[in-house]
Amino acid sequence: MEESHTDWLRERMREFVVDSRALDSADNILNFRRQTSSAKNPGAAALDLVYQAAEVIGDVEKIAAEREAHAESLANQAIEKLKIAEERVRSADSARRAAEAEITAFKERVEKEFNVKLQEIENAMEQAASRIAATEAQLTTAEQQANAAEMRATEAENALKRIEAAIQSQILSKRVGDPSKRSVKAA
Repeated sequence: MEESHTDWLRERMREFVVDSRALDSADNILNFRRQTSSAKNPGAAALDLVYQAAEVIGDVEKIAAEREAHAESLANQAIEKLKIAEERVRSADSARRAAEAEITAFKERVEKEFNVKLQEIENAMEQAASRIAATEAQLTTAEQQANAAEMRATEAENALKRIEAAIQSQILSKRVGDPSKRSVKAA
């Protein structure tokens, strides 16, 4: 069963009216008025329906063009926002890379300075240890020299005591054994 062109056009118009109601706009309401003359002249009624359909199609095309323009505007705005967001991401990424490079350079510089200071401290400790060892050696030598000097002083003191004892024994023995010295002393 083949539909007639008029029935087809009426069906499409009904679909449009249903779709227009879904848009909930007073401008989208379509009224097909039945004219009394259409009953008398079916050709004029069909022509009137064609004009009304053309008017509706024009309105639909206008609304579609407006919506397309609005959608295109929204899409362009979204694209601009996306470009701005991408630029911010690139900028943030660039800043992150710069910060990482700066942190790496700082870390390397601190490590170098730390190693230099550590080496200086190690050198100073080695020098101090060397001086301490030299001082300990000098102290040991000085202690040995002091002990040797003390031993010599003890020996000298002992020798002096022996000499003194010998001198005293010689003087006493001469005094006791020589009678002339006794009378000189007595006189």
